[in-house]
Amino acid sequence: MLNAGRIVFALGIVGFGVVGLTYVDFVNALEPIPAWLPGYAFFAILNGLLLLAAGLAILVERRLDLAARALAGLFVGWVILLQVPSAFTDPSLLRSPWWIRTFETVALTGGTLALIGARTAPIDEARVRGGRIAFGVSMPVFGVLHLVYPESVAALVPPWYPWPMFWAYFTGVAQIAGGLALAAGTLARPAAILAGTMYGTWALTLHVPRSWCGLYGPCDFVGPPVGLEGSRGGLTSLFVAFAMWGAAWLVAGALGRGSATRPPEGT
Repeated sequence: MLNAGRIVFALGIVGFGVVGLTYVDFVNALEPIPAWLPGYAFFAILNGLLLLAAGLAILVERRLDLAARALAGLFVGWVILLQVPSAFTDPSLLRSPWWIRTFETVALTGGTLALIGARTAPIDEARVRGGRIAFGVSMPVFGVLHLVYPESVAALVPPWYPWPMFWAYFTGVAQIAGGLALAAGTLARPAAILAGTMYGTWALTLHVPRSWCGLYGPCDFVGPPVGLEGSRGGLTSLFVAFAMWGAAWLVAGALGRGSATRPPEGT
């Protein structure tokens, strides 16, 4: 489970880097960098290269520990330096977007901490616990928003799923229950496995088709294609889903290792 989570998580991070370099911009919504920043394009490219390098390092297990620590620091920086201030500078975001993008970043931090902790010899129980809690406290936020805005969630459900409103409410309740289990440490590993499976299902059956149709459509359930220029948000959401999928399974894999040890990374 840890290796599967590592691979999927790394693909999500690589995707962030590729999208950032393609659009010469920061990660959509997760990095609300003000447009007036001097050298905006330069720093956007640098950020994209950093994400790409970190994702590839985790994917191929070269300098993995360094890459994971750099990512954890980057994610924490996004929350403290970007997301928290944006709640005060643009309070309208508190209706929904701020909670989503902030706690997606917290959840990704949790997955990264779990990866670092599981790779330490002996296993770093404190980091694994921190990763479990960070991921766990994030999920109920998403679940509550599903229940508050069910119509918006149902509108994203692809047509091959019946009863879209049912899925909006069901996934909302599932995320609340799974997050509470993770945060409390009760049935935490099954909750993390199921959470990763849910996010993976969304990635493959919702975000992949929508991204494909946005680029190459038309598709009846999406509409006419918007091309590369209009696909930035959809592609970012796709890779967020992959990263969340991987992060959940990283937490599950780390919890599954218990007190197991792993030889120190030699690369």
